[in-house]
Parts: sequence; C-alpha cells; structure tokens
Amino acid sequence: MAPKVVIITGCSSGIGLETAVLLASDKENRFKVFATMRNLAKKDQLQSTAGSTLDKTLFIRQLDVTDEESINKFMDKINQEEKRVDILINNAGIGQCGVLEMVTMTQIRKVFETNVFGFIRMTQAVIPGMKTKRSGQIINVGSTLGLAGIPWSDIYSSSKFAIEGFSESIAPVLKKFNISISVIEPGPVITQAFANIDANGTGHMGSDAQMDPDVDELTHKLFKNSMDNNAIRIGKMIQTAEEIANVIQDVILTEKPHFRYITSESYKQVLSTKKYLDITGDLIVEQIIEEQQWDEKSSVNNNDKISA
Repeated sequence: MAPKVVIITGCSSGIGLETAVLLASDKENRFKVFATMRNLAKKDQLQSTAGSTLDKTLFIRQLDVTDEESINKFMDKINQEEKRVDILINNAGIGQCGVLEMVTMTQIRKVFETNVFGFIRMTQAVIPGMKTKRSGQIINVGSTLGLAGIPWSDIYSSSKFAIEGFSESIAPVLKKFNISISVIEPGPVITQAFANIDANGTGHMGSDAQMDPDVDELTHKLFKNSMDNNAIRIGKMIQTAEEIANVIQDVILTEKPHFRYITSESYKQVLSTKKYLDITGDLIVEQIIEEQQWDEKSSVNNNDKISA
C-alpha cells in the first residue's frame, strides 16, 4: 500500500517538527510527510532532527498559510506530483500575551491570519480532493485555551475558540464524505510559540514588561502578579512537543478518531468539574481567578490594592 500523503504546517520547531519527524520515522513507512514552514531559513533544526528520513519520507517545503498565493502554489505542486492529500495537520500558530488595552488591531489581525484564517485556507485547499476520493483526515492543533480562556491571552484564546467552532461546524458535513476532523487541545507545551511573542510583535511576556502609562494601576499589578506566578503554575502542567506528537500519531492510527483530544490531565479535571457541569460559566471564571493567585481581597472596590 502506498504511504499516506501528509501535510503539516508550522514545522520549524515544536509540535510541527516533532510530529513530522515521528511520522516520517514510521517503521512501516506508512507516511510521506511534507513538513512546511513559512521561512525556510529556519529549517536547520528540522533537517538535523530528520536524520536519514530527509528527502526519503520527510520533505521540507515552503508554505506561508497567511498567503493565498503561497498556498495555491504549494497545493498545485502537491496535486500534480502526489495526486492526493490524505492527511492535513493544521499546526502553524503564533502566541499572544498582554493587556488588552495595549493590543493593536494590527497585532490582532496578525494572530488571526495565522491561527484562524491559515487553518481555514488550508482546509479549503484540501477538502475538494478529499471529497472526490471520499476519504481524508484533518487534524487541527488547537489549545485548552480554546475551551477555557485565561487572562492576558485574550486574542490567542479567541483565535483558538474560533478553531473549535470552525471544526465543530464542518465535522458533520465532512463525515458524510468519510473525512474525519479532530482537534488536539494541549495545555501548556514547551515550544517557541510564546517565547517568540516579543519577536512576533503580538504582545509581551514577563513581569518586567513595559506597560503603557495609560493602563490603570490595578490592571498593571494584576498582570505583574500573574506573570510572576506563571512559572510555578504552568510548570505543574507542562507537556513536551514530543508528547503531543505521539497523541497526533495515535489519532491518525485510530480507526474511528474522536473529534476532541484534551492532552492535559489537569485541564481535563478543571473542564469536567467546572465548565461542563455549570452552564452559567460562573465556576470556570472563579477557577481561573483562583489559578492566577491574585489577592482575593483585591478589587476595584478596595482602593485597587493587590499583593505584589
């Protein structure tokens, strides 16, 4: 049997890189992987990690999911050479963090261009072929922040919520064509996505980040408090990109994959006991406040004080 043709976006590092190498290293040679990235100048890590699979079962290609011309050019070549796409893994994404008042519309559009419109564009590109052959698989790498938002990642969470709605809406139609769609929802993962926030110009990380003088004092203190406690809080839940890659591989090899895969046990617990059992949404909001480790007495009504 011919290997399945797999397209993965965002493979310069992190989940995309690990997934590409894992599938390309399959001992049964079940996959022919096209690992893509916007900037081929960043391909060194993937080339090194790919080892003997490079240009055999793993092929590195340029693809900018925010550029329709780039997508069309890439897909034309794939369709000409491979005649089909069996699996699409929408993974390319950028992080965002900061106080909402400081986030510009330019920054917001940049996040959505990659995290939402990029997913939609790529899905549009592969669906016709999958419908014709009545088979296919689409895997969208989302986030638990697409199920429960957290402070300071408002735009990032919004983009991941959008992927949830997009995927859930098209799943019933795709199923009639024997095309499965699954959303992978990791918790905190050790990748470059959030480390690159400053470089991407989509926000700022760290308690010492410069704040706009127009932002009120309480918001500034809340932000600083959250950032100071991030390492401890997130450290208890952290996963590796390799772990997520293994989940993706399992989903691909499952005969009847589920729609949703939450990879973080900590988030499973919170979502099952706080969000999905309370239709009002109050419990999850209170849970998130508690996780931020803010002073419970802090509020706009007590002279805007908070423990630093």
